[in-house]
Amino acid sequence: MKGNWPRSELISSDPSGFTLLEIMIALAIIGITLTVVIHTVNYHATVLYENTLTTEMYQIAKEKMHELEMNPAESKGKIDETGLEYESTVTNRDEVGLIELKTVIYGKGKEVVLSEMVSR
Repeated sequence: MKGNWPRSELISSDPSGFTLLEIMIALAIIGITLTVVIHTVNYHATVLYENTLTTEMYQIAKEKMHELEMNPAESKGKIDETGLEYESTVTNRDEVGLIELKTVIYGKGKEVVLSEMVSR
């Protein structure tokens, strides 16, 4: 009895369940949302790293500047465990009786410079 099934059994008028198109649209929306969220989290993690690194370099520069104020002598070297390097210079400004103290911290693609003028 092939093909003698009642038509009401072949085409269901019961709308339960989802169509393939509805499922594909839902998956596309979820995919786009996840892509935006992952990109945003990655961007903010990068910004946080950059700000943390800049703050660390600035604090080290302040420490080196304080050392330079106590003992105005040129020096350079590496800072342990950070992968950063520093260079401290002393420049005489004979015409006005001042010396310039300058500390540069560099590494990891960044550079922080602190400079001040001190009377002799």
